[in-house]
Amino acid sequence: MPTGIQVWDEDGRLLIDMTRSYSQHQGSVTTGAANGSTTMPALPAGKQRFYFTVPVGSSNSWQGKLPGVTVSGNTLSWQYLHSTWFGQYSQNAVIHYGYY
Repeated sequence: MPTGIQVWDEDGRLLIDMTRSYSQHQGSVTTGAANGSTTMPALPAGKQRFYFTVPVGSSNSWQGKLPGVTVSGNTLSWQYLHSTWFGQYSQNAVIHYGYY
């Protein structure tokens, strides 16, 4: 939930609106192209988690596969689920996480 301050002039026009909810990066983990998990710091009250995955190194646009990511409580887990047909492989990646 956003918090902050709002200031209006005498005519009721909003002059200052500092009630936005900004995101906070808490950390990142490199997968090493293998399944795994990590414990993240606890969330502040009223905040929600976010994460995003970025491939590391060179990759073929369709052969290198990124992991699926799940969050349960303060645990972030990732798993590679793909076939090895046509040269598909687990792409090393960095998973960034935080809250907003």
